[in-house]
Amino acid sequence: MKLKIWHLFLIITLLFGCSFYVVNLRFDKFYRVNGINNDNRVLIEKYLDEEEQTYLIDNQISIDLFIDYLTYDAFYLPYYQYYNALADASRYDSISEILDVGNQLADRLTYLYSSKAYSYADILISDGLELAFLNQENFNFDYVDYYILLKPLYDEDDYSYIIDCETYLTYLSNDGVDEDQFLDIMTSLTNCYNKDTLNELLTTLLDDGTHIVYTPDDITTLVDSTHYIGQYEAHDLILCQDISRVRYTMYLRSDAYNALLDMYNDIKTFNENFLLREAYISCDSMDDEDVGYDEFQLGLSINVGEIGISYSDFANTDLSTWLENNAYKYGFVLRYPKQKASITNHSYDAHTYRYVGIEAATYMYENDLTLEEYLGSL
Repeated sequence: MKLKIWHLFLIITLLFGCSFYVVNLRFDKFYRVNGINNDNRVLIEKYLDEEEQTYLIDNQISIDLFIDYLTYDAFYLPYYQYYNALADASRYDSISEILDVGNQLADRLTYLYSSKAYSYADILISDGLELAFLNQENFNFDYVDYYILLKPLYDEDDYSYIIDCETYLTYLSNDGVDEDQFLDIMTSLTNCYNKDTLNELLTTLLDDGTHIVYTPDDITTLVDSTHYIGQYEAHDLILCQDISRVRYTMYLRSDAYNALLDMYNDIKTFNENFLLREAYISCDSMDDEDVGYDEFQLGLSINVGEIGISYSDFANTDLSTWLENNAYKYGFVLRYPKQKASITNHSYDAHTYRYVGIEAATYMYENDLTLEEYLGSL
């Protein structure tokens, strides 16, 4: 009896279905996973649950991206990118630490930012801020650039810069600083101060009309009774060697010292009695009420005299006259000149000179300007 065509079609369909079923039973679901072999297939089936196996297959994750963590109880496959980013940062001593921090980071970021979680993790890890994020509730991603600046001032496990940062930015805002200047100012301050001196600077209640100097390392910085630098200390102070001085341990900033040494060597050709009477004065050597308000704290000011000449008579010497007419060539200006007391709030003083650099000193000398007038003209 001949088979009808539809009978034949039905038989073929049944045979194909059975064959597909048998093949599917033997089908290796991990065949699309890059790097799969018999050994790690056993590990995957042993250590990954059904959800993770499905995640592995759907996302076709290469075995080498997570094989180092696979046997650890804390490992969770969807977080493998966090683990690898932490491992690449080379800040952790063990895989257990990496998994612990990675899990905390992924959990919190996923809760807060959902699908954008890893992009935020990348920011944190690349800048070394992941532990600060996990340990400080008020971490603000808008302040990351400031955290990066502040972090080196603090001990490794001290994350209080997160709280301090908000305090400092609030201070700047209350002081009338434009927000677009915040980053430049904080960059300057973190270069000039340590953790404690910066905190003192930005938490001290100042008298009305007195303002913080945000660039104390600038060679034309003005410091006086209304311009405050806190406990600033220049980082490049060097001994004033090879210059006649009243004490062995006298220091200046390197740029001021080198300029003074050049001037001193030229002075010696006609006068061997030049004497450096004062240079940098540290906060510890000042009266408390003077700390932060004295230019000698900058390491740029000098007080000079002449051996064998009384302090009060120095203004009448040839050396004093030479200094007033030539010091600008080396970058120094007479800090408190005649007939300028109403501007400097200081009477004439032939002894005190201030290093401001040759360009500024020349302009001030040629235009008969004090430092206050020069800064006001900029």
